[in-house]
Amino acid sequence: MQRPATSKFLTTVALTAGAAALSVLGGSPAGASPVDPSPVSAGQAAHSSAQQPSAAQPAAPQPAAAHVDGRVVSNLPLTIRSLATTNSTALGSYAPGTIVHIACKKNGQTVDGNPRWYKLSDRTGWLAARYVVNLGTVPWC
Repeated sequence: MQRPATSKFLTTVALTAGAAALSVLGGSPAGASPVDPSPVSAGQAAHSSAQQPSAAQPAAPQPAAAHVDGRVVSNLPLTIRSLATTNSTALGSYAPGTIVHIACKKNGQTVDGNPRWYKLSDRTGWLAARYVVNLGTVPWC
């Protein structure tokens, strides 16, 4: 007659099977970080640790985006102006629905109740914010 399996024996079998499956599948236990098996010389180790931010040294802040996108929502082409006023020189226009690149905003002549104007980042000129929906947070100039 065979002896009944004990809890300790079943635990050992389960752990052995799990370890074997991990080694075959190339996985690592939960919480463990994978190890790079390639050899590293002392010079390479010093070089790579100097480039990697550590927990004590936070990564340098990323520069702010050069622009914020906006979409022209006027019914007619929106005139690009040389200054933040409708009395300034017309430099061109954008068709309704065009995505524009906004550098910053400032107050200028009020257009239909809105005093904000957007400075373009990819060309010279200003757009009346009344007819542009910003797709992000636009900084002040």
